[in-house]
Amino acid sequence: MKKLGLLLVLVLLIVPAFAANINTSSWIGVGFHTRVLPFSDGYGPAWGTWASGNINYSLSGSSNLGSVNGNVQIDVAGASLGSNWVSGTITFSKVAGLLDLSFHKGTLDVSGTQLLGSGFSGSTGIKGVVGVAPLTLTVGYAPADTWWKSDLVNDSVLALRGDVSLPFAISLYGLITKGARTTSLDYAVGASATPITAPVSLTVFGEYAGSEQLVGATVKALGGKVTVGGNYKLQAGKYSVSATVDGVVPNLKAYVEYNTAELYTLWGYVSASLPVPVGSLSLGAALANGTDTLLGGFAKHSYSFGGGVTHDLLVGYGFDWDDYSANGWNRGNLTGANDLWGVNVTGKVYLESKLMIGF
Repeated sequence: MKKLGLLLVLVLLIVPAFAANINTSSWIGVGFHTRVLPFSDGYGPAWGTWASGNINYSLSGSSNLGSVNGNVQIDVAGASLGSNWVSGTITFSKVAGLLDLSFHKGTLDVSGTQLLGSGFSGSTGIKGVVGVAPLTLTVGYAPADTWWKSDLVNDSVLALRGDVSLPFAISLYGLITKGARTTSLDYAVGASATPITAPVSLTVFGEYAGSEQLVGATVKALGGKVTVGGNYKLQAGKYSVSATVDGVVPNLKAYVEYNTAELYTLWGYVSASLPVPVGSLSLGAALANGTDTLLGGFAKHSYSFGGGVTHDLLVGYGFDWDDYSANGWNRGNLTGANDLWGVNVTGKVYLESKLMIGF
């Protein structure tokens, strides 16, 4: 009996015990669309249907590994289940009072630097974060996401990042990464300081990443509504200057950037939402200038009939709507406009009417 009691204690120490609440929410919809597209032989209509939706599970509670928080999402996009149709994160917070331990499906991320990314986009793996003021240490590991035989070292992605916060708004950081199918390591170290905080804030920074070095500064005014920044890459001799205005005019954001490291050196956009008597209206326009000049934009009117029935009317010009809706404004919205829904819409107007019935 004594041995049985000792065994039970050992099991309780090794196997996490849970006391958790699980909540679910779901949305499934069927869509019907009509598009008027600039085909090679002239404008014409295209008709299609699809289904999409998601189911969300949220988890909160406690265990003998600390508090538990998590979210798992099951997506059905375009009536098909892709390789990442299940995604989510479950985190055990403050294990032993210090460690946050997370398990990720398609969501693993470790902060990169201005010169070096951590390579975890959409990865499945484990992340641990230990914070002991003023130091924070983050470790991320993603093995090859396959049921086939894999090398847990060479086929994996690894990142180790350290951050130190010092007095007088000074921060130091370092990042070491190892990509998949390689044993070589990349690294970056950097520092930033904010010597001025009012009435405007000034942050200066510098970074060293092996064969490249970068210095720069950021200025924020009007409570962060106006941001001006720039950096210079010493080794490459490339520089970038940008300005963002967000909220100075209600519901309007503008951005412009000149970056000599990009093929399209000049890039800018304006996005806004306007009140209308019925439904909602969003607008956007962008410009990219380099080897040539590209223009694009859209106007989208959305209306809800109630009961899960919605309608969107989109008028676009010269840009990739799918890329924008997934990633926001970027240069690829315009440079990828030669293949939207299989049609070249560069410099051309197109239209989509979409009715969605959800439940």
